[in-house]
Amino acid sequence: MNRLLVCAALAALGVGCAGRIPTARPPVTPPGSETPQGAARAPRIAVVDLARAARAHPRWPEVQAIDRQIGDLEAKIASVVEARPAPARIDLPKVDLTPEMKTAVERMRPEFQQEAEAVKAAGRKELDAYVAQLRAEQQKQIQAKQAELEAQLAKAYREKQQALDKDNQQYQQQVLAEYRLPLLNLKLKIENVQQSNKGDADKLSQQMQALAKERDDKIAAHEKANQQTLQDFQKEQVQAGNAQLRAYQDELSKDGQRLVDQRAAQVTERMRAQFEAKQAELNQRLRKQQQTIVAAARDTQTQEVEKVKTAVMRQAQAEITKLQTLRVERQAAQRGRARLYAVILADLRIETAALAQEKGWDVVLTNTIAAPGFIDATDELIARLKR
Repeated sequence: MNRLLVCAALAALGVGCAGRIPTARPPVTPPGSETPQGAARAPRIAVVDLARAARAHPRWPEVQAIDRQIGDLEAKIASVVEARPAPARIDLPKVDLTPEMKTAVERMRPEFQQEAEAVKAAGRKELDAYVAQLRAEQQKQIQAKQAELEAQLAKAYREKQQALDKDNQQYQQQVLAEYRLPLLNLKLKIENVQQSNKGDADKLSQQMQALAKERDDKIAAHEKANQQTLQDFQKEQVQAGNAQLRAYQDELSKDGQRLVDQRAAQVTERMRAQFEAKQAELNQRLRKQQQTIVAAARDTQTQEVEKVKTAVMRQAQAEITKLQTLRVERQAAQRGRARLYAVILADLRIETAALAQEKGWDVVLTNTIAAPGFIDATDELIARLKR
């Protein structure tokens, strides 16, 4: 239970008592329901929904009318707040150069541009000469690196070729030794059978030729493989040398670009300093003429700003007055609603007390939930109000 209001059945004004059961009046026992002597009787508890009963009160339409009035006032207040303009932005009038200043600028511009072009030309000439010098030095370095790589490649090729030639000789000696005895045996057989059987001699001669060809083919295949190995080695060395030369060229190019950038930064900084000095001189000559124009325009700016401020303050004051009036009306309507609702609640308490006395209830609870054994008297209270 959020809140308990116990109304005494005999209270004439129906004043609610929170969390207290009245004991001043003995309970009224309806006819035919007397309890036996000495037996305790459970209290009769009724529940009344004051919120629902209030909406059935004859004066509830007046509350609804006030609620509509408050809603209208809230809407008007919201519309006034939303419609309030943002703080006005005051833009100062721009000051234009007079024809005399424009003439002075046009007169000094050719002089400034001529000096600027001379400075730029000198800077470009210096930078171009530096780039040409770097390129010549880098070309010499690249040629020296290329000669060094070619010498390394020739040396590596010779060493590889000598190693492969030695391998060919060793392999040839090995194969010759391997086939020497089989060929000698065939030769001896041919000499023994040549006079007795010419057909056998021819067969042995063919076997000897095939064996010699097999020997020569092995030697030739090994030499061919070594030759291919030498060619592949030369190709790899050439590719590696080219890669080293390209990497060296890239390194020289990066170093050269870094040096050029440094020199260009130095030239640019020197040119910038010269331009700033000339621009400062030009600005100093123009500033004196500009001060006169700004002083003349300052009075006009002040007048325009004051006009705008006055208009903004008047508009803001009007909006504030309107908003205060609406809020006063809303507060008055809210106070009137509270008073009317208090009258309705007082009537409900009085009628509830009377109904409790009539029905013989011991306790009446308001703003609470129903429970087993409780009597919901809201409908009876509403019916009593409508009589």
